[in-house]
Amino acid sequence: MGWRYRHQYSRLNFIANNSRFLILPDWHYPNLGSKVLSLSQRRISADWQTHFGKKLLLLETFVDPSRFHGTVYRAANWHCVGQTQGYRRTNDGYSANEQASKLVFVRPLQADAQALLATPPLRRPLSTSIA
Repeated sequence: MGWRYRHQYSRLNFIANNSRFLILPDWHYPNLGSKVLSLSQRRISADWQTHFGKKLLLLETFVDPSRFHGTVYRAANWHCVGQTQGYRRTNDGYSANEQASKLVFVRPLQADAQALLATPPLRRPLSTSIA
């Protein structure tokens, strides 16, 4: 993201994580995956604002490259921005040892999302919604 470590956790409330998305082989219909992602993307911004009182700037997801290629995300115009270091989240924070790294896909919900998230002082409309 280009943000400083000290700003990282205060900015995560502007990012939604898509943690599960799978279309089983028996349910294969042309463009189903990208259509579902598109419909969800249109709806989530308003829902996020209503529920959390914050503007949503970015969607993210993690894909296991040993099992999947992220084809649906690529077809829905998500961007692969790299790989994780392989640590996974646990109840106590993060695991102490590396496991398989994941591909990181993001979908900005506005053109300047990265700049807004990386700016040291948040711009006024965003800073007023931070708790």
